[in-house]
Parts: sequence; C-alpha cells; structure tokens
Amino acid sequence: MATQDLKLLQAAIEKVHWHEQRQKVLSQNIANANTPGYQAQDVAPLDFKTLLEGSSSSLSLSMATTDPKHLGLNGTSVSRQHAVQKQKNTYGVSPNGNSVVMEEQLLKMNENFTDHRLTTTIYQKNIDMLKSSIRSQ
Repeated sequence: MATQDLKLLQAAIEKVHWHEQRQKVLSQNIANANTPGYQAQDVAPLDFKTLLEGSSSSLSLSMATTDPKHLGLNGTSVSRQHAVQKQKNTYGVSPNGNSVVMEEQLLKMNENFTDHRLTTTIYQKNIDMLKSSIRSQ
C-alpha cells in the first residue's frame, strides 16, 4: 500500500498547500498596508472533513514545486492555486480606501502558522506510525 492511498495523508498535504497559499495572500495584504484603495484578501476556507470524505478531486500526491515554472511528475507545470477572495468583515477601512488592518492580518498569520504546525504534526505522526508498523512485521 502506497501513501497515496491514505486519504488522511493526502488531506494533510492538501491542507499544507492551502496554508502556504494563505500565507502568501496574508503577506501581500501586509505589504500593501499603505497602498491607497487596496482591499484585503484571504483564501477561501478549506474544509478538512470534505477532504477526508474524498469529495475533493484535487487530492493527488505530486512532487513539491516552489515555482510555477517547475515541472511535475508527468512533465506538466504544477500549480496549486486556491480561490483568493476579498476579505469580508474587516475591522475598518482607512480614508484612502485601504481595508488592511495590521492587527487583523497578524492575528490571521498566527492562526495560519498554528494550523500549519498542527497539520504537519498530524502528517509526521501518521508517517511515524506507518514506519513503526512496518518495522514490527
């Protein structure tokens, strides 16, 4: 049995990619905190339960790519993009039309970091469990 057959590991990998995409979007928000008219954005939530049920068709393991120009396993470009949406319910909008609130973005970055760490811990513990079961046989 390959790790590609385990839905929990597939879901954890997809969740890590989601956290990476969200980190980029939150960083862009902070970078544009003083840009007039800039609207804060966030990534659409990823439902972990839906991933585990297998309703997402995008769950497949592939080589990790750090640049859209890198090639995937089948020679095609790999790009995991999650839906980026305008952020709703911001604390306020500045007079120049910018809706980025630094405190809000920093709280979201901390939440993203904590969730990312939890997801990678779940993934690592499952890999350790699989290694332990293989060694005991």
